[in-house]
Amino acid sequence: MSLLQEKKAAFTVNLLLDAAWELLKRCDIDELSFKKVAEQADISQRTMFRYFTTREAFLDALTVRLYAELDIPNVPNEVDALPSYIATLYAKLDAQPRKVMVLLSADLLPRVLNANTKQRLQALEDLLKNHFSYVSADDIKKTAANLRYVMSASSWRYYRMHFEFDSQMATECGQLFVTQSLAYLGSKNLSQNPA
Repeated sequence: MSLLQEKKAAFTVNLLLDAAWELLKRCDIDELSFKKVAEQADISQRTMFRYFTTREAFLDALTVRLYAELDIPNVPNEVDALPSYIATLYAKLDAQPRKVMVLLSADLLPRVLNANTKQRLQALEDLLKNHFSYVSADDIKKTAANLRYVMSASSWRYYRMHFEFDSQMATECGQLFVTQSLAYLGSKNLSQNPA
């Protein structure tokens, strides 16, 4: 494929993904069809099928695009930075609530989880192991899993949508959970080395 063809293909794919997002601002993911996306992009369905042979392939690409646009920060390298990470993460999610809700839909959430969950969990486990070297692997794993959950859009959604907390309260809840989890791991040193 020539450079010009590659640029045209990239332009068309971006046009289709942009069109899908415009539609998703006012409809649910299960209402999204090739026909609607092609009409929104002002191209033929046949052209769309050249780039995405199945709805699944299209949803894969859409998930990657929407998740990247959230610009979720990486897990910090220092344990002390975890509470402020919650504030940064939740602010990113608060800035794009519709995009978050679309990514949490039944059609897209499994794709997000497959692409990101295990890596972020491993990053948390590694961080905790390095800082709390005296804690058992099981306690590190359990704590990392709990921290990973509070550092997710699902937890943010519960705080913001289901509990109807404002942004500050949601952030403070997440930060409290992180602080309590870190204190738990810190207490393991005291219980193993009583004064």
